[in-house]
Amino acid sequence: MLPEIVEKTMNRLCEALEARTSSVESVYLYGSVALNDYIEGTSDIDFVAIVRKPLTQLEIQSIMAAHEEVERELPNADIMGAYILLEDVGKKPNEMNTFVAYFNKRLHTDGSGADINPITWWILKKHGIRIYGSAVAFHYEIDLASLLAYVKGNLNSYWVNWIDRLEKQLSFDNVLEDVTYIEQLDKAIEWCTLGMLRQWYTLKERDITSKIGAGNYGIQQLPEKWHGLIQEAIAIKRLEPSRYYLSQKERLTDLVALLQYIHLDANR
Repeated sequence: MLPEIVEKTMNRLCEALEARTSSVESVYLYGSVALNDYIEGTSDIDFVAIVRKPLTQLEIQSIMAAHEEVERELPNADIMGAYILLEDVGKKPNEMNTFVAYFNKRLHTDGSGADINPITWWILKKHGIRIYGSAVAFHYEIDLASLLAYVKGNLNSYWVNWIDRLEKQLSFDNVLEDVTYIEQLDKAIEWCTLGMLRQWYTLKERDITSKIGAGNYGIQQLPEKWHGLIQEAIAIKRLEPSRYYLSQKERLTDLVALLQYIHLDANR
């Protein structure tokens, strides 16, 4: 059963699309919804819409109007998705025909902002949930080597940059206890701890899990000294008030140390 807000939002979007265009063949959910880990207020509603043919400018305008209608009615729903030809599903972005993406409450005709990568295709094929239109047979192969290479590359670029930025913040003693900084650190703890644990889980287990699933995996597999930090990250993701640390300096120090440990272990 879908979370109520997800079902309401996507039903409304599909109704708005159907009223304006016949180009959408089916719509599938992936991401946290498909992994049964959607949390209202912190999770995106991720979708892939299969289109019957390349979209004309008029069809793109119709899709844009459908999204605008849904945003007016349900402004707090965070929707992200892409409108893709069936022949392009499972491909790398540079191998695909031009496609349209919906990201940050805007329609992007160049596909920018789309969450198109091996993780997307893995979840879509194994766990995707059809919510509109006819069933589609996904014939693309899931290449484990490509998935692991993508995850490791992401770990050694995007996440390494996060580690470097956070490490520099350890010298900011004058701002660490500031209310605004504490809110920023909350976000960093949730995003980085659970995000890097997801990467680590995939490299270790050759599979994909949700953020909360990755947090629980970390508590099972990592030394106890980091359990409090991971529990904090899970609480922040769930919009719960419980916190483990009193000192922001200690919080940040442990965060950097955990991320460095994950990065080092993943590259052994």
